[in-house]
Amino acid sequence: MWNYRIIKRGSKNEPEYYYALNEVFYKKNGKPLAFGDTDAIVGNSPEEIIELLEIMLSDAKKDRPILNEDDFKK
Repeated sequence: MWNYRIIKRGSKNEPEYYYALNEVFYKKNGKPLAFGDTDAIVGNSPEEIIELLEIMLSDAKKDRPILNEDDFKK
């Protein structure tokens, strides 16, 4: 089983830290086993991550054409 969770992570400039949304994988008993090393979304607080997700969802729901990779080629 897996889901996305907000994780408080240490930064390279310890003792500073940041928050990130990561995939978390669980043991059969429900205890966390591991998390993905790629941060999906990063913020200075859990509230900032939630705000970013709300903005992303709002933008994704807008009635606009879907972009293609070719739209970015020169």
